[in-house]
Formats: sequence, structure tokens, C-alpha cells
Amino acid sequence: MNNLEKLKQIMMNNWKLKLLAVVLAVLVVYEIREATSFEIPYDLPIKAEVGEGIAILDQPKTIRVLFRGSQEDLRRLSQNEIMIVIKPKATDPAGSEKITIKSGDIRGAPGIRVMKIEPRVVTISFDREIEKDLAITKPQIIGTPLIGKVELDYQPRTVKIRGSNLRLRNKEEIGTEPVDVDGRVESFSKTLRVLPPRDTQVSLIEPAEITVNVNIVTESITREWKNVKVCGIVPPGFNSEICFSPASVNVALKGSLEEIDNIASNPVVAFVDCNGMVAGVVTTLPVQVHIPAGTDIKAVVEPQTVRAEVSSR
Repeated sequence: MNNLEKLKQIMMNNWKLKLLAVVLAVLVVYEIREATSFEIPYDLPIKAEVGEGIAILDQPKTIRVLFRGSQEDLRRLSQNEIMIVIKPKATDPAGSEKITIKSGDIRGAPGIRVMKIEPRVVTISFDREIEKDLAITKPQIIGTPLIGKVELDYQPRTVKIRGSNLRLRNKEEIGTEPVDVDGRVESFSKTLRVLPPRDTQVSLIEPAEITVNVNIVTESITREWKNVKVCGIVPPGFNSEICFSPASVNVALKGSLEEIDNIASNPVVAFVDCNGMVAGVVTTLPVQVHIPAGTDIKAVVEPQTVRAEVSSR
């Protein structure tokens, strides 16, 4: 039997199983290819690491990178962690340099295949680095509080910044993130990030955050009630009559417009705590006003005290 016949015999033995194995192998290759053929583009920021005394004057804000991989691998990518890091060779703070972006310059995407980088070549311009103190502007307010108005106090009022001389020399102020007060009813404190000047690459902002105290100030009004009858609070089972002199008082309530309107929808109650009183004894007691819990209403009563006597029967 020659070699050709032997090969033919080997191929024909269990040919159905062999054909099935080939088909399965093709399907596995196809499935693997499909599972790892997902693509997603990202616009990545560039970080240029330059020598001391050199600042970035101009560079592209972002580079578009197309990644390919499995759906699970691509899902693990975080926009906040991926960036392009380059190391220019420049030593002249007034020059520029063309740099080719390579897959190895991409940080934060281990094991993910890079399909495309656009643009591939970027131009970086340099300038002399300076350090300067800038005043922090008052944070922008977003939204409206549920009641009252907003007053801001923040610290610190200045920051130290380091960057391009041409970009920073005419700048005197720097801003922060806005503060959202929409729907707020109480004062609060918040930490805000200091934002670098637009179109300026900086190597230092110190401190990087400020603390803002947001005071929700409500406008107070005063409303008066005349001749409010004085009531007595007595212990259970107390059946005697108590006489008050005077029998009525004037009440003035001070608080926010909303709180005063809410309390005014019900009768104002002035009362005296008569626990412990005995018949035949005249007692001078302070008059109190019922104020709903959770409000910041102040009450003024005129007169502040009344004479109380338990009538004898």
C-alpha cells in the first residue's frame, strides 16, 4: 500500500466524527472572534510630562482612541482613569515638538487592543513656567432654595497656581465648581473643586478645593393678635374655676412668612401652667404661646404675666 492510499484510508476512517470536529472548531473560532470584536471609541485627555521650568502652552485637548475587546473588558474601562501620557524631550521653553502617539502611551486600559489613534501625531508648544497667586471668585449659585435667599461665605479666598507665563500673566481670578441650592430649606457646607483657567494647562493648583458655607436666610415678619384669651392648663380631675387678670393678652409672633401664614391658619393659643395652684391663693404666672414644633417662631406676649386665682366654691 503506497502513501497516498494510506492517507486516504486515514481520512476515511471515522470521517463523520472528523467532519464534526472541523465544524465545531470553525464555530469556536467564530464565537471567539465575535466575543472579542466589540469596539468602542474614547476621547482621551493628554498629560504631557515636561521638565522643571517648562510649561505647556498649547496641545490638543483630547485624542480619539478606538478600543477592541470583549464586551466585559470594554465595560471595565473607566473614562476617568484612561489617559494618554507623553514625555516630550523639549528643553527650550519657547519651542514646540511633534510627538507620535503610540499604544504604549495609553494608561488605564490594560489588555485592551488599540485599533486606531486619531490624530496619531500631535504638536506640543512650550512656554516658561511661572507661579502666581489668584483670587477665587464667588461660586456660582444654581437653583433656588425652597424658602428664603442664599448668602455664601467661602475659604480660602486665594490659590497658588503654576503654569504658562503667556496664559497666566494677565489673569487675576480663578473660579470653582457651582453650588446647587435648588429646593434647599436649611443652611449647609460643601467642598468645591477649584477649576483651572480655560485653555490653560496647569501643573499646580493649591489648594485644589475650597469650603463654602451656604446660609439659607429667611425674611422675618411680625404679626400681632389682640385680646387673645388666656387659658389654664390644669391637672386631670381639676374641676375648680380659675380667674385670670387680665383675662386676655396681646401676642406678637415673629418668623418667616411661610411659618407665620401656617400658624395663622389656626387660632393662637395663650396659656398659663396652673399645676400646683390652691384655692384662695393669688399667683403671678408667665403666659406662654403654643408654637408648633420644628419652627423658628419667636413669641412676644404683653403683658408677660397674669394674676391667677382658683375660685373657692
